[in-house]
Amino acid sequence: MILRFLRAVSMYAWALLIAMLLWFQVHGQGESTVSMDVSLQLRGLPDNMVLINDLPDHVKITVSGLQARLKLLDESKLFLVIAAGDVHEPGVFTRPVDAATLVLPPGLTVDKVQPDRLKLQVDRLVKKTVAVEVRFDLPEGWQVHQVSVQPAEVTLTGPEIWLETLESVPTEALRPPLTPGLVKMKADIVIPAEKAIKQFDKEQQFVVQGVLSRIVQQERERNPLPEQSLQSQE
Repeated sequence: MILRFLRAVSMYAWALLIAMLLWFQVHGQGESTVSMDVSLQLRGLPDNMVLINDLPDHVKITVSGLQARLKLLDESKLFLVIAAGDVHEPGVFTRPVDAATLVLPPGLTVDKVQPDRLKLQVDRLVKKTVAVEVRFDLPEGWQVHQVSVQPAEVTLTGPEIWLETLESVPTEALRPPLTPGLVKMKADIVIPAEKAIKQFDKEQQFVVQGVLSRIVQQERERNPLPEQSLQSQE
């Protein structure tokens, strides 16, 4: 009787141990939550429209579920989508940061997204041709005259709100060798990139030409400012 009782108790203990092991295998270390930063992707914005405000690169999410599965998350491979396919006119639009667009392993859920809504400021994408303004950075006592640049104009693309008031763009500050005579240099233009403005033909190059000379004492007295900003001559 005693042996039979011990055998039954032993079998019950083994069954209980196996059940506990199976439960631990399924549930891992229990449920938990984790916060992480995930990337944002703006999708669907029509080609003739452009975003003119800055969106955050990331938003913070809180995910809950089994710890064993949470440890497998790689935030560098996760992203949330903001849909803008229905935006066809300039304006300010509020869009939800939809957690449903986040692909997670089974058993994990998104509890919170911060921020959960974002504003999109959108404008028409237009083209405009403006003048190229030549700029020099010369030491006191030097000047460049008979200045020209080829081509004298450049075509830009960007938001209508910024391009409609833009009439010219400057070259980088040119520093020619201080040798009197003809100056001929290649130059890059300086575009206000923070306003989403770009050069339409990125391969277009500009050549500046002029005559470098010293300023005589009488001219210095009439024009004491050493800095020059000369409008290109066609």
